[in-house]
Amino acid sequence: MKFTNPMIQSISNSGPQIYRDADSLAPLMETFRANALESGERCSGICGFDGFIDTFVRLQSPASMAEFGPKVAAAAGVATSYPAYHLGEKFGGNGPLLAAALNDIHQGAIDITYIGGIGKDGILPIFQNALRSKTKTLYSLASAAVTTCLEFTDGKIMLNDMAPCAEITWDRILEHVGLPTLDEELKAARFIAAVNWGKLPHAGPIWSSLASRLSELGMPAKSTIFFMDLAEFETRPLADREDLLGRLDSITRQCETLLSFNLKEAWQMAEVFSGTFHGRKDADSVAELAEFLKNRIVVDRIIVHPNDGAACSGNNGTVYVAGPYCSSPLISTGAGDNFGAGCLAGAIRGFDDASILLAGNCASGHFVRSGHTPSFTEMIQLMDAWSKGSLVERLA
Repeated sequence: MKFTNPMIQSISNSGPQIYRDADSLAPLMETFRANALESGERCSGICGFDGFIDTFVRLQSPASMAEFGPKVAAAAGVATSYPAYHLGEKFGGNGPLLAAALNDIHQGAIDITYIGGIGKDGILPIFQNALRSKTKTLYSLASAAVTTCLEFTDGKIMLNDMAPCAEITWDRILEHVGLPTLDEELKAARFIAAVNWGKLPHAGPIWSSLASRLSELGMPAKSTIFFMDLAEFETRPLADREDLLGRLDSITRQCETLLSFNLKEAWQMAEVFSGTFHGRKDADSVAELAEFLKNRIVVDRIIVHPNDGAACSGNNGTVYVAGPYCSSPLISTGAGDNFGAGCLAGAIRGFDDASILLAGNCASGHFVRSGHTPSFTEMIQLMDAWSKGSLVERLA
C-alpha cells in the first residue's frame, strides 16, 4: 500500500498513555465530570446512511458462540435444531442506532437529520416510531435491509439481506433530499456521522461528495466533524478498501475526521498494510494497533475498541482507556453504535482524546447493562459506581 499519513511526524514518540483500570482513570474522570456537566451549545448534524429492520433471536442452548460453532459443524450434512427465544423486531442499522443514541446522550438538545434506507415509498412505521422524536428531519432513500441477529453470551451472528443497500447512492440523496436542502443542512452541520461502509457499496462516493460539497460551499476547513465507522467489512474486497483509503485524504483536508473500528475490523484493516495483530487483545497491543493504523491512514484520529476498553491515536499521541466491562450483557446489538455516539458526543463537546474514549466506553457500558443510552449525567453515575467497585451487571 502506498497510503502513508503525512501527519505521522506529529505523533508523540514518548509511547502511548495507558489507563488500565478505574483507579488509574480517577483524574480523567474528574476532568470528564467537570466538562460533561457544562451545558454545551445546541448543534445540528447529519447521520446516515443505512437502515435495517432487526429480528432478534437469543439461543438458549448452546448459549455461547464457542459452543455453537462446533455443534453446527458436527451437524453438517444432516440437520440440527436448538431452542431459542424470539425477542421481536426493532429498528436497526448502524446509522439509525447511532442517531438515536446521539440524541439520548444530549437529552434531545441536538438537531439531527437522518438520511438513509428507511422505507421505499415512505418512511416505515418502525422508523417513524423510533426516530421521529429523536431527529429534526428524516429522509428515506430506499427500502430497509433486514437482519436476523442471533445473540449469544459471547457475541452475535448477524444474517443480513442487504439488497436494498446497493440503492443508496449520492444520486439518490440528491433526488430525495435535493441539493438546495442538502446545502442548507451542510452549512449548519457541526458534524456528519457516516457509518456502515461495509454494507453500503456506494458509501465511499457519498462520503467524498459530502466533503467536497462542504468545500464548494466555502465552509472552513476542520469546522465539521466527520465521524466514520466502517462496521463489518469482511466481504468488501481489497480494491474497495484501497478505494476508501484513497478518499480519506481529501475528506480529512476539509473535515476533522474520526475513523472508528472494533478490534476485529482493526485487525483486518491492519492486514491491508501487512500488519499482523490478530489475537492480540491486551491494552498495549490495542494501543499499538491504533498507532500503526494512524501512521498509515490519513485521518485525524483512529479509534479501536475491543469490548473492555478503547484506544485512540491522534495527532498528539496515542491513549488507551479501560472500559467498564460487562461479562453478561443484557443486549449486545447496538453496543458499538452507542460507543460511537459517545465518542462523537465527546468530540462535539471538544473533549481530548482520552475523554472521548471515556464517553464512548461509558455510553456502551451503560447500554449493555440497561438497554438504553445514557445521558452525560448517567455516564458520570456509572463512573462513580465503577470507581467505587460497586458497578453491577444490570442497571435500571
